[in-house]
Amino acid sequence: MNSRSNLATLACIFMLTLTLLIQGCGSPTIRQTTSGGEANTSTAVSRGAADADGLSTADLRPLGVQLDWSYHHPQKIDQAFSANGNLYIVSAAGKRSYHLIKIDGTSGLPTWTYPLQVPLEFAPSVFVYPKELRAENPDELFIVERGMVHCVDDQYGARNYRIPCNFPISTSVVPGIDNLIVGGYDFRIYGLSKKEKFVAWTYLTNGAISAAPINFAGRSYVGSEDGNLYALKQGNGFSKGGSWNFETQQAIEAAATVDDDRIYFGSRDTKMYCLTDGGDEAYLNWQSNLALPVFSSPVVSGNSLFVTLNDNRNSDAPVMALACLDTADGAEKWRQEGYSEILSSNRTQVWVTDENHKLTALNISDGSIRWAFDCPASIAVLGYDEDSAAIVNEDGLVQSISNHR
Repeated sequence: MNSRSNLATLACIFMLTLTLLIQGCGSPTIRQTTSGGEANTSTAVSRGAADADGLSTADLRPLGVQLDWSYHHPQKIDQAFSANGNLYIVSAAGKRSYHLIKIDGTSGLPTWTYPLQVPLEFAPSVFVYPKELRAENPDELFIVERGMVHCVDDQYGARNYRIPCNFPISTSVVPGIDNLIVGGYDFRIYGLSKKEKFVAWTYLTNGAISAAPINFAGRSYVGSEDGNLYALKQGNGFSKGGSWNFETQQAIEAAATVDDDRIYFGSRDTKMYCLTDGGDEAYLNWQSNLALPVFSSPVVSGNSLFVTLNDNRNSDAPVMALACLDTADGAEKWRQEGYSEILSSNRTQVWVTDENHKLTALNISDGSIRWAFDCPASIAVLGYDEDSAAIVNEDGLVQSISNHR
């Protein structure tokens, strides 16, 4: 038996032991739900509410939505995240310890448990190797805990390795094939070698890095609070003739999005930008003035781009809005006020939430409301693919909903 098989066996034993310890205070249950019926394509507004007992098929069927599964975790849930089509929750295991638990996004079943000392500092990220390398390299989960980057086998929950970092980490870890890219509060962008398990390179900007990097085709695009978007090589950082920066007028605080050969990102200067990477310089395809600071990473669906705007200069009356732009030229198609987060989008709908965790489905064509319901008991409402969302309650209830299929 090779070392990877041994590691997998130990991981399964370790996971089972921890799961039994968790279940000492209660037993989790899974409820699989199927529902028939045609999708509701009416543009009339339907409203409902998810109370502490959760959603039912009867609640959702009139909205054209189905309840896929429900998972009842036996302890309080402190944090919830989505990555690569799955859910990850953090729950206390005692006064001074926590567990990270992976929940399969398709079945709703918990698949492994990983011990933590403290709650996660940033959202976890998952790296899926190219198809030709996948047989020898299972998916990897990356988290940050107390200044340490952890690499976890995403199939079994076993720790692959840790990398200590002697700098103040400020973003999620963004993995590539050979390197991990991460931002620092010390104004630097860092490249960590997965093989050598130390800092391979660093690049100094003129502002803190609060926007997570985005990796694409051997490049890393990183926004800085100095107002610049930087294009660096994942392997060695800045390279003369192979790197560039594009300047905006204010801080960039949300990650860029890459779709085909176009890079979309926003700035607190109220503009949305679309660039093409020319190797040693950036080419501006268009910019769109949205009159409010850009708050989120763009979400691209077909020829539409969605982004949330937030003007919090007046703390007593912050202004939030969702804008839909045309990807071809940045022209604004429509705008709806009051929404703070984009969960997912497909060819007909975009699912969004507001600060009170009201989940709303909007028609992509004109921004009109298809349906909406309140989730007052939730600590998080998460999108994890283009047709699904998870509602996570503090008391341990997790439910997945999707469009009728």
